[in-house]
Amino acid sequence: MDKKTIREVAALWKSDKQQYVKQSTMSAYALILENHILPAFGDKSHLAEDDVQAFALQKLNDGLSQKTVKDILIVLKMIQKFGVKAELLEFSDLNIKYPTEQKRKELEVLSISHQKKLMQYATDNFTFRNLGIYICLSTGMRIGEVCALKWSDIDLATETIHVNRTIERIYIIEGGEGRTELVIGTPKTKNSMREIPISKELTYQQGTYKTYPSPKEADE
Repeated sequence: MDKKTIREVAALWKSDKQQYVKQSTMSAYALILENHILPAFGDKSHLAEDDVQAFALQKLNDGLSQKTVKDILIVLKMIQKFGVKAELLEFSDLNIKYPTEQKRKELEVLSISHQKKLMQYATDNFTFRNLGIYICLSTGMRIGEVCALKWSDIDLATETIHVNRTIERIYIIEGGEGRTELVIGTPKTKNSMREIPISKELTYQQGTYKTYPSPKEADE
C-alpha cells in the first residue's frame, strides 16, 4: 500500500466530494478541515482510536458542543473511508465515546407580546432591514430565504409567497487564504421549497411601504 498522509488524502477527497454536494456544504467541510482535522492529523498516515478519542475530549474541553465534535468526526471518518477504499490508508475502527451530556439550557424564545412589539416597531420605522424582520416574524422564513426573495416569488392574487431559493455567505479557502462569497442556491431541503400564506397584516404592510421599488425594477 502506497501510504499517504491525512492531508494528502483529504485533498483528494475534497476534489471528489465537491462533485456531489452543494458549494455551501463543501465550504463547511473545508472549514472543519482547516480549523480542526488538519492541524491535529494532517501529517499522520494512520488514525489511531486513542488519538481520535483524545482529540474529541480536547475539543469538548475547549468548549465545543458534542454535536460540533461529532460533525468534525463525521468528516474525519468520510476521509478515512475514502482513503481506505482507494487503498491509501489502513482501516482502523473509531469507536469514540462521549461524556454524559449535561442538561441542556432551554432556548429563550420571543413571547407573543414581544413579537407584537417588534412588528409594531418595524411598521413604525421602515427600513428594508426592518421589513425583512417583519417578514421573518410573519412567515417563519429563514433570513437567507427572505434575502433571496424576488417580486416574482410573491403572488398577491393568491396571497402566497413561493420559497424557491436561499442566499448565504460562505467561506472560500484558496491557496491558504480565506474570503467570503455570497451564494444563491436552493433551500436546505426539498421540504423547504414551499408556499407560505401571506397574512392580512403582511399584505397591509406591502401596501403601506411607499418606498418599495416596482416589481419590474426590483427583479431587474
